[in-house]
Amino acid sequence: MQRMPILSETDMSLFELKTRYTRNYLTFAGKNSKDFLLYISGPGVYDSPAVDVELQTIPGKNGDLVRDNAKAGERRYKNLDISYDAFFFDGLAPRTASVKSWLLSPAGYQVLHDTYDPDFFRMGICKEAIAFEPKRGKGATMKLTFHCQPQRWSVDGQRKLLLTRETTIKNPFEFHAKPILRVYGSGEGNVYIGDEVIQILANDGYIDLNCETHNAYDQNGFCNGYVKSEDFPDLKPGKNHIAWSGNINHVEITPRWWTL
Repeated sequence: MQRMPILSETDMSLFELKTRYTRNYLTFAGKNSKDFLLYISGPGVYDSPAVDVELQTIPGKNGDLVRDNAKAGERRYKNLDISYDAFFFDGLAPRTASVKSWLLSPAGYQVLHDTYDPDFFRMGICKEAIAFEPKRGKGATMKLTFHCQPQRWSVDGQRKLLLTRETTIKNPFEFHAKPILRVYGSGEGNVYIGDEVIQILANDGYIDLNCETHNAYDQNGFCNGYVKSEDFPDLKPGKNHIAWSGNINHVEITPRWWTL
């Protein structure tokens, strides 16, 4: 199963990066490049992905027709490559072996984060061959390229918000976010996000609702049969009103804000 962009406690500890840096570094797959005495320069983190559209030429008409490969009213973005110039100082043979093992062994998308853009992270894989250029036999330079999903995920958007009464939360970005909800209660109830409603048909403690995968699960596993909804809701740009009724006590929400 593809890993979702959810930060573990280990990941979160790597994001406490609020001081100025003597040297810049990155974290990938739960490990810090500083542990390998590897540092980065020349950030490529600010590039944008391409929009996934198809252009169709109509004979006899000016301009092209644009077809978005996405839901109506939204856009889809393609993956992009993020590259760093990197270097380490010594231990050429053992260092190259450990760096290759660290970057090329993890399967699937992993959390990628750097000190150039500490409030955001990406989900990426390192799939390109790494060419090391030795420097006087002691260290080496290299280019590290990560194939990334288009989103820059907000670190703050990965933090759980505890809602004990109906409230309004604001999506600070221009892109629909797909949150994770944990609904605490016993029995039936409804959760309202904007104009959307999720019906909880049964609940014995809590139910998690993943609006990205459209799945529900509790402590015993998947329980999609306990949930009814026309479509799992998004958190739209701007204000989103959240409320509930019935046998629901409170709600936790991980908003999962993102931007490009």
